[in-house]
Amino acid sequence: MRAGDENGVDRGTFVIGGTGYRMEPGAVEYVLLARLTAGDGDRPVFLAAGQRPVAHRAAVRHLVRARARLARGRGPDGSFCVLLKVVNSQAYGPDVVELVADLTKAALAPGEAKGHRAAKGAE
Repeated sequence: MRAGDENGVDRGTFVIGGTGYRMEPGAVEYVLLARLTAGDGDRPVFLAAGQRPVAHRAAVRHLVRARARLARGRGPDGSFCVLLKVVNSQAYGPDVVELVADLTKAALAPGEAKGHRAAKGAE
């Protein structure tokens, strides 16, 4: 998620795989919705990270309505990560949501966090 420049341009824009998802307040907002666990049998944690409060509400409503569909075809722990688009929130509020991308594979793939130096040689 971009912090934006000194004028706030691009603030809150999600950048995923080189593609930017910029919000247009009241028209288009994006939200990441994820279900994650630390290991087998652990209780899940749900994450709704949106560009505006209406996007958070939209993600939770989508989770409640589509929980069975979101859980289908997932791994044994049921983890997932999707990018949703909230459409015309000025008119519909958090009620109209579209799936933009299923990011589960990329989100759960092992990898090194960007911007962190390896412990070896870090002082």
